[in-house]
Parts: sequence; structure tokens; C-alpha cells
Amino acid sequence: MRKLSFFSVAAIAVFGAFTVMQSCSKITKLHYDLPMQTGSVEVTIPPTSDTTTQREVGSGVNTFNIDSFIKANTAGALGINNISSVKLTSVKLTLLNGTDTRNFANFQKVYASFYTNTNTTPKIIELNNPDVTAYALELPVDPNEELKSYLTGNTFHYSVGGKLRRAITDSVKCKVEYKFNVTVNN
Repeated sequence: MRKLSFFSVAAIAVFGAFTVMQSCSKITKLHYDLPMQTGSVEVTIPPTSDTTTQREVGSGVNTFNIDSFIKANTAGALGINNISSVKLTSVKLTLLNGTDTRNFANFQKVYASFYTNTNTTPKIIELNNPDVTAYALELPVDPNEELKSYLTGNTFHYSVGGKLRRAITDSVKCKVEYKFNVTVNN
């Protein structure tokens, strides 16, 4: 039986260690798709009879620590710098004190917008609204639109508005909720 030299054994050991390290690096590749809601804000829509112009009717500000959210959902392995993609999955408006005469049917067009401290260009989502009594609306979102530049900060500015079909005679409270899918990887 042939004996292996010290150098042959060392070469085999180095090759084996290299192979193990290569396969380990493939195992540690992390990828997460995290559903995220940046909180909600409540805005008050004041009474108005202007049915001729589209305008903002309420706004609010919310803070949300995206880095902490990502770390909490990846066992601390990833953070805000690991975001590769952000997609908007839903925008929901809910009237908290709507009535038969004070609801979304009063609006012929509705919009919601948001911007952040890192991207101050408002992202506007609009809906041509039917004349049907409704206390909640889901606005249409583009599931392919990349919004990563908005989610590297922590202050969110929200607004709602539209063009009235009929006057609103009393204030109405509206809850605004945005949901995102945040993709992170190393």
C-alpha cells in the first residue's frame, strides 16, 4: 500500500476545506419578502361644498423605523441597507364615522398620496369613484412599480383628497393605511 506524503495530505485537506467553505457561503445567502404596514394615520375631512376642484382634504404624518422592522423579522441578520426592492401592495381608506349622506359616494374622484423624508416627491394613487355608498375603498396599486427610494427614511407624510360629487356637510374621519412588500437579501 502506498503512503501519502505530508504535502499530499495537506493539499487534500486544503481542497476539502475550500470545498466546504464554498458550499457554506451558498447556504448563508439570505432572502426575505416581508409584508410591512407603516402604520396608519387618521385624517379629518372638513365640511366643504366645493364640487368644482380637486384638492387635498386631509393629511397626517407617521414615523416608522424600517431598519428595526427588518432586523426584527430577520433575527438581526439584515437591515435597511439590505433592501433590494419595495412594492406597494395596498392602499386602503376607511371612513370611521361615515353615514348615508357622508361617505365615499360624495367623491367622484379620490386620491391618496405619500412621501417620506428621503423622497419628497409625492406618490399619488387615484381612483375614479362610482356613485355608490361606501365606507372603505381599496385604491388600485401598480404591483410592479419600484418604490425603494421612499423606504430608506423613517418619516411618512400621508394625504387624501379628491373632487366632490356632492357637498360634505359635517367633518368625517378617514383612516389611511399603506401596505408594502419589502424584499431584503445579502
